[in-house]
Amino acid sequence: METETTVPVATDLSVHFEGLANPTRLKIVERLAAAAEVRVSELAEFCKVSQPRMSWHLRILRRAQVIRTRRIGREVFCRLDREAIAEHMRSFVRLVAFGTPQGGGDAEVQQLISEVAK
Repeated sequence: METETTVPVATDLSVHFEGLANPTRLKIVERLAAAAEVRVSELAEFCKVSQPRMSWHLRILRRAQVIRTRRIGREVFCRLDREAIAEHMRSFVRLVAFGTPQGGGDAEVQQLISEVAK
């Protein structure tokens, strides 16, 4: 049974995880995880996709709150939105742990909750 509080969380999480549900977008995230910022043109070259296709992937990742972008002149730079990603992970862990007694339940779920809460 869904409660009023789980519906927005589930909707937000579905958008977030749908943004990651593509091999090219996961490759983008992997590249951004290894650098503070990367130019869009470099990402397009790294992923072997056209500039318009890269822009499309990045728009999906921005809507999913996975990345942030900034523009300097004609150059656009991307970086991971680590704070938003962490919040989505915490929401996901809370969703998975929903209904488990505080301090009890599945040990693996409780371990995840502890790690993500840090």
